Amino acid sequence: MALLQEWLLALLLAVAALPAGEARAQPVPANVVVAVPAEAGSARAAWWADHRWRYATDQQAEAAYQALAATDSPSPWPEWHESNIVALPAGLRFQMALAPGQPRDRPGAFGTFDRIDSVEFVRLSLAVKKAWKPEIDRVVTYEITAPLLADVGVVGPQIDAPADRYLPGGASQFQMLVPAAERMSHLRVVEERPIR
Repeated sequence: MALLQEWLLALLLAVAALPAGEARAQPVPANVVVAVPAEAGSARAAWWADHRWRYATDQQAEAAYQALAATDSPSPWPEWHESNIVALPAGLRFQMALAPGQPRDRPGAFGTFDRIDSVEFVRLSLAVKKAWKPEIDRVVTYEITAPLLADVGVVGPQIDAPADRYLPGGASQFQMLVPAAERMSHLRVVEERPIR
């Protein structure tokens, strides 16, 4: 074990002494984990810091990041999400962020059981990309009035590409599994309030 530690220390010192371009070109033993370089402050670096640990290799992590960043219609769920379809009961309340001009009686498909207190919460914790909702001006609290079939889980991360912004997600979410035209037959509006 001591020999391995000495070898790793020698390798790290040798790599640290090289100019940056040469350090990346040096072969690395398979059992040594080296983070793929990412520009500090970039969406990629932030995603990497949160998710690299989930993958056995840097290559698998990079492939997962590239798949998320390159997808025109990424899944709103984490990559590990398995459908959890339940009938949400009458009396249960949830919130939804709406865009200017979006009528409150035309809710989208996704709601949250978390309190939405700001546009920043919608962007970061609910991972709503600007391409999906360029502007958000208010929150509606709905109450379920008749059992509502939904897939329930947590929000998956997103990459808001034009702004190179990492949206970590992590808040609760559910997707209504009834057609848009039938949603209000399961809901009533409790409150509508502006957010910034």
